[in-house]
Amino acid sequence: MSVNDRIATQIKRFTKVTPSNQVGSGVFSYSGGNPILRFSIAEQDAYLLSKDLKFQFNFKCYRDLARTIPIKRADDIRLDSKIGVQSIIQNITISSRRYATSICEQIHNYNQLCSVAHPALSSTRDLSTQRSHEQISFGKGILSRSELNQTEDNRVASQTNGVLLQGRSFTSNGAAATYNGVDCSIQIYAGMLLQNLDLRLLGGLEFEIELASDVNVFSNSTTTANYTIDSCILNAPLLYKSANEMAQGVSPSSFSFLSYTSLYNVCQSTNATITNKVGLRGCLSMIQKFVPTNYINNPAALARAFASFCPGVKRLVYHRNGQRYPLEYGIKTDRSDGNPVASNIVDAKAPQVLLNTLSAFENYKDVKHSHITSQNLAEIQDNYWFLGVSFDQISGQGIDLSGGTISTELESTLELPSGAYPATPFGVYTFFLNKNTLVISPNQRIQSIE
Repeated sequence: MSVNDRIATQIKRFTKVTPSNQVGSGVFSYSGGNPILRFSIAEQDAYLLSKDLKFQFNFKCYRDLARTIPIKRADDIRLDSKIGVQSIIQNITISSRRYATSICEQIHNYNQLCSVAHPALSSTRDLSTQRSHEQISFGKGILSRSELNQTEDNRVASQTNGVLLQGRSFTSNGAAATYNGVDCSIQIYAGMLLQNLDLRLLGGLEFEIELASDVNVFSNSTTTANYTIDSCILNAPLLYKSANEMAQGVSPSSFSFLSYTSLYNVCQSTNATITNKVGLRGCLSMIQKFVPTNYINNPAALARAFASFCPGVKRLVYHRNGQRYPLEYGIKTDRSDGNPVASNIVDAKAPQVLLNTLSAFENYKDVKHSHITSQNLAEIQDNYWFLGVSFDQISGQGIDLSGGTISTELESTLELPSGAYPATPFGVYTFFLNKNTLVISPNQRIQSIE
């Protein structure tokens, strides 16, 4: 630290953390029986710059469990086009190292959360440039005049079936000597990582990443496709405290942060109420994503396990303990006339649905980059339709859902993305964003007062 007469300069360093449970060659995979990675960031007088935290690794995919190397342009192996290798993460747990029994955030179905968060908070150009290099994904929508001049059918056909991995890491003849994989550097999306974290106050951090099954990652005709990752690193940028901050020490303090909680339901009726009892005291918003149940863990679904489908919703109403909340009215879509409409031509005539969807992440007026536009919703197939609603846009403290229920009443057709009948069950992934407050006393466990 350099100090002159008036200014103290803080040091920023990038720390590369390797998995604490790494053994042997350091290869992790679901099919190989080593699907969990643990990273420990030590307690120190520094802040973790969470938004710049990166999970870095080398990604390799194979044709079968014998680790046969795919042949370029011959093997049809695809990743979801929106989130790419983010799909390999099934669950994430963030906890304190010192207070070992204190889990700060645990996100189940993390890859499903990413599949709605990334389009909502990243523009077409963001995914086509930075995200494409980081996580093997690309954007949706129109980027150039030449694309604008294409027919809608041609644009959709080129963007629906996911990222074909040819040319990325495959060799022309399947030779092992030249198979190097793809280096990836992904940003972990979690509520707790939306702000900088004091590592001394929290007693250090522990990250546990659970990998997803192979069938939940690839969408392809090669049903035995699998993957491995190696050279795994958590790249953690640290901003060290100034001399004045260190002199103050750590006293009993409270700490507020955000976290996501996930639940799963199945919608089987055209007139259904999806009800959850979540037990949260500072709930800020709710996000709901719909996927036909027969598309989940199904490689033949062609990259649709992470798509966001419209189940033919005609009308929706939100309830809290049986009363309409936070909206005192129901929302009707262009399907309310009773005519079946193929779900892959997404409703662009319900701006109230769009407004509430963006507000589930942040005030819709502050969303500067997003895929969720009327043009994309109208022209791109079955990728961006999901529901969202904010419970508190004013105080930022959230609402008390520790007792009672929160519900979404849906009148829908439950049609397949092709518009086919009869109605099909839809899996509903629900994510709640909650504000937590922790009371921390040195040498004692964390007490949560949410």
